[in-house]
Amino acid sequence: MSTLKPRQIELFVAQQLEAPSLRDDIDIMSLPFFSIEKTPRHDPIEFERVVGDRRQYIRVSPGEFGLATIWDNDIILYLRTQIIEALNRNRDVSKRISFHIHDCLVATGRRTGGREYELFKEALTRLKTTTVLTNISTSDEIADEGFGWLESFKIKRRRTAAGADVMASCEVVISDWLFGLFLNSRRALAIDSAYFDLQGGLERKLYGILRKHLGQQSMWQIGTDTLKDLCGVKRDVRRFTYDLKKIVERGLPGFDLEITKEPRGLKLVGPQRVSKRAYLVVRPRRALAG
Repeated sequence: MSTLKPRQIELFVAQQLEAPSLRDDIDIMSLPFFSIEKTPRHDPIEFERVVGDRRQYIRVSPGEFGLATIWDNDIILYLRTQIIEALNRNRDVSKRISFHIHDCLVATGRRTGGREYELFKEALTRLKTTTVLTNISTSDEIADEGFGWLESFKIKRRRTAAGADVMASCEVVISDWLFGLFLNSRRALAIDSAYFDLQGGLERKLYGILRKHLGQQSMWQIGTDTLKDLCGVKRDVRRFTYDLKKIVERGLPGFDLEITKEPRGLKLVGPQRVSKRAYLVVRPRRALAG
């Protein structure tokens, strides 16, 4: 499907999703835009690669509360899915989005107790204060761009019958870069609901990378040196490979994983060097929805 250009309205009101299949962007899934650490990360993520004859780069800088995390990205997944569902129904959309916090928590596999609402607010704060500089474009335009994931957010509260002051709904304004990404349906891939059960940040990031790169192939492989860079981790390659082996033992939804010392004879996909450590070999466990 081509990039859609719907009529924009002032405020897009999200609706409750029925058995939603949330969708992520192919670049956000496969490149290091988010911290995968559970503790606040206060040093930037820096990444670059050459694609064709172009150098692509990403620099993600933290705000006061650290970098936005891969768990914070669940909110973006939810918002993106809302926009896609609306476009499929010929509804007008906007970069200003209103939604019920409870619906977002449920759709992303979260509990709905008081603590989860506070964590939700912390996630919005990191999405607002994290700064991204990149020349990876959401359109055919070649440009260097700087933005925060959210331009602003507002949490609306209500009084319960018992007199408690609780969070009810949220209104966010997403960045122009992110809105452009939302409108391009060709970049969206469905996420297995089991993704939200993954507890580790590395597991979540690895799932996204494999979901994007494996596609319809019967096998895909990547050197652990290159994979480490795509994950944006700070640990050295030896430690990273050790952590990767633990994930291989536990497994990931939809994939069969294997670590080898030598490539499996297939052409390595993407701009990567010959690994000095090992290779992750990936095969589909079952068909993945597009």
